[in-house]
Amino acid sequence: MRLSLRGRLTLWYTIALLVALTLIGIEIVFVIGRLGVRQTDSDLTTLSETVAKVIDAELQENPDVGSAAREALAVASGPDRAIGIVNGDGTLVAARSSRPDVISAIQAGEAGTVKTGHGEWRVQVSSRTFHAGTRPIVLRIAVGESLHGVHREQGEVREAMMVGIPLALLLAAAGGWWITSIGLRPISEMARQAAVLSPAGSGELGNPDRGDEVGVLARAFNDLLARLRAALRTQQQFMADASHELRTPTSVIRTAADVSLGREQRDEADYRETLAIIRTEAQRLGRLVSDMLVLARADAGGQPLHPVDLYLDELVDEGRRAVAVLAAERQVTLCDEPGGEVPFRGDEDLLRQLVVNVLQNAVQHTPAGGVVRIKTACDAGSVVIRIADQGPGIAEADRERIFDRFVRLDASRGGVGTGLGLPIARWIAAAHHGTLTLESSSAEGSVFAIVLPLTQ
Repeated sequence: MRLSLRGRLTLWYTIALLVALTLIGIEIVFVIGRLGVRQTDSDLTTLSETVAKVIDAELQENPDVGSAAREALAVASGPDRAIGIVNGDGTLVAARSSRPDVISAIQAGEAGTVKTGHGEWRVQVSSRTFHAGTRPIVLRIAVGESLHGVHREQGEVREAMMVGIPLALLLAAAGGWWITSIGLRPISEMARQAAVLSPAGSGELGNPDRGDEVGVLARAFNDLLARLRAALRTQQQFMADASHELRTPTSVIRTAADVSLGREQRDEADYRETLAIIRTEAQRLGRLVSDMLVLARADAGGQPLHPVDLYLDELVDEGRRAVAVLAAERQVTLCDEPGGEVPFRGDEDLLRQLVVNVLQNAVQHTPAGGVVRIKTACDAGSVVIRIADQGPGIAEADRERIFDRFVRLDASRGGVGTGLGLPIARWIAAAHHGTLTLESSSAEGSVFAIVLPLTQ
């Protein structure tokens, strides 16, 4: 069963706390053991010094080593302690302990932590030189103390942790559940708002004025919502404009057909005129549908590029020849100023359409007898194609609008296009990491600049 985000956060928080408490508990037990052993070593050092002082004092009164050793054992002995005194040849002079195996370890000279049948013992061995009269005597003093008390303290700590850690985890899980509930409450509220939010409205999600991460999330969602609303408005406007543009040629075709069929008898010239009208509008309708399809695929990311190596100057020349027929009909002269070979890598068909669309726009807005100039040049790692017409110019307020879809200015700007040529051209330039801009415009004409980076 899949846990909620609050449940997963609480679970991971509890697991992390369990690991932390376990590691801390292990460290505490280890430290208690080290401190206990260190304290035991300190006690054994003190005990060894006491035994040595007693032996030294007894030998000054009585040179009998055995008697002095037994007196020292009687003074320094205690529970859970073992003391052994061994002479230079390894003979046990005196010993006192209730654990025979501990005495054996002491007699063997073992030091440190010694494992015996009665648990672990801590043993210290030191050699001392004493004087029995004028005779020097070397004795080895071994003292030991059971580590049972240290192990008992460690066991008590472990038992306390076995009870305390589950209780702490239970309290931490409850607290974590409560804290995550408070922390996730704004997100839950945003989800409830999103469920009833209208895509076409103006409402927002959450509180974007908050300065924490929830505020950042709210602002990000509101920005996304604004972009979605803008895209929806664009789509709705596109559909409305497309319906309007499609209605005109279809109405003309239907009207021409109705008029032609309205009378039973018509001569051949009338029918040919009607068919010519239908053909013209069908061609316009086909161009419109084709352009709309290109833009729709571009919006959906379904218009792939097929880059190939080409020469951009040759492609510009091909575009000029393609528009030459339209220019001749409108009595406009095309003047090309080539700038030498320009190697480039891009989608040949789309780049050709880019040049043709901008050229057609320039020709349609240039009066009869005018000139459209084309200049290609390389500049700072980019190739710049400038297309200048001799039209009446574009008002400042319309210089960005002309790149919007279905935007056609007044009749003095002439044209008979679909209003999609420049938007498609700008998209093609952007798809090649370039730009299409209106560089300048005045009463003497306009200059469009296509800038394409040579290294993409």
